[in-house]
Amino acid sequence: MANRPVDAVEAALKREAAKRGDTLKPIEIVKVALSAYLSFTFREDGDSASATLCMAESADAAGLRRGTQSSIDRLLFNANYWRAAYESRIAEACTHPENARTCLDAVSVWTAHTLKLNTLSPDETVATFERFCPPFALNRRRGSHERARGGKGPLPDFKKAIEELARQGNEPEESLRNLQLVLQAMEAEAAAYESLAAEGSTPLVVLYDILPAWCLQNRIELVSGPWWDDCSVMGAIIDALYRRFTELGFSEAVCQYFLDSCHEALDAYHRDLSSEPSAFADLDIPPIIALVRQAREDCPNFETDGYGPALPPWLISKEQLIWNILVCALYGPASARPLLVDSPDLLSHQGYAGKTDVITELAQTSFLRYTADRIASQADQEFATFASLPADLRDSSIAYISSIHRKLDTLGYEVLPAGSCYPDRCVTAFTASEVECLAILEHRRWLRERQQAGWRYGPAKDVAHKRSPYLVPWEELPDRAKEWNRSAVRSIPSLLASVNLAVVK
Repeated sequence: MANRPVDAVEAALKREAAKRGDTLKPIEIVKVALSAYLSFTFREDGDSASATLCMAESADAAGLRRGTQSSIDRLLFNANYWRAAYESRIAEACTHPENARTCLDAVSVWTAHTLKLNTLSPDETVATFERFCPPFALNRRRGSHERARGGKGPLPDFKKAIEELARQGNEPEESLRNLQLVLQAMEAEAAAYESLAAEGSTPLVVLYDILPAWCLQNRIELVSGPWWDDCSVMGAIIDALYRRFTELGFSEAVCQYFLDSCHEALDAYHRDLSSEPSAFADLDIPPIIALVRQAREDCPNFETDGYGPALPPWLISKEQLIWNILVCALYGPASARPLLVDSPDLLSHQGYAGKTDVITELAQTSFLRYTADRIASQADQEFATFASLPADLRDSSIAYISSIHRKLDTLGYEVLPAGSCYPDRCVTAFTASEVECLAILEHRRWLRERQQAGWRYGPAKDVAHKRSPYLVPWEELPDRAKEWNRSAVRSIPSLLASVNLAVVK
């Protein structure tokens, strides 16, 4: 009954939450959402898409197109990595579809196995992820690229499949040579992964190194899936994970940090997203890993500033978005990247250490405007700079910035990267009635925030004893204080424009 993919995703998540309740693991939220998304898109264009698919499509790829949950399990654990990374090359190398399927079956070692994500405990789920997701782990367990090493596994099995095709004689020599080249590329890639593991790194640290390389090559469904480009679907998954983390008892600051980091990565990715094909698609993984490592050395602040001109601008944000959803769903919200948003908890414990993110930047700019308004109205101004504010007042400034999108949503507006919408949708000024509405909403938000922080009404402002004459309903607020609120909300479009954001109808 859904009209859009996000509607299907939200309905599926709602059903699963009602059915599973407290037993629902965060990673299962991602699984259910992807299954619903893929099922919806298959119903929408499945027939037309199937007509153009190669006859040699693997069973695993077909299952993913339909959104079957067992295939989603394998996707999230990256269990059939070699199938995902090399399917198209194997299919192109073979002249007969049945031979291509034989080779694909050899590297799809887990197609016939159900990993049963829903039956695993959280610890077992993490252990399974670490066992399969970095491909070197699967190689070690089930055979490897080393020809002298015995045991079963995708690379030895693929080699045997090529040898069997050669014995049968129904593939031309050129096809067999091309399959050998694919095998050599797989062996070199496996060696690169095992060298990363040999450095003593944990699977999660290895994933940190190879995830950007996968994003650049853009072959495996784990990173190339179209759901990453659907902002509404991603938002629904992020919000569902945030709610579940909160229900599981993670601290409010950590959950908010996760939420802000995810939305920041999502916004940045969609701002920089390009329809151009990846220039790295034809490169093998080892040289791409080397490029990423060099870029990280050249740009030590890559987490916040990106990788510089050597790599595409969307890379860091996509890498962070995938990490924040996949890894946090397994390891918890404290694993979120990037460290771009200073949470109030971090600020209060560490003190203000300069501008570190866009929210803090906006809070500083807003504070300067607020200070100018108070000076203009000849009101007392206790603090000359944002850095001199007590921790709770800095937190309050940041909370105001974080609340802007919710107030705008009341009027049917949203905040998007500048340039991402037609000019006629962008709003540069509010009407008088909109200003009044936003000002009242802001005062009510501030009133609740101050009261929850222990502030009470007093005839004069007293920061030490948490007293303020403005802790009154809007109707009782002095005119000059009302004007401070109106001035603040009038400046929202220009404030957001200062960091390349826009208010959009």
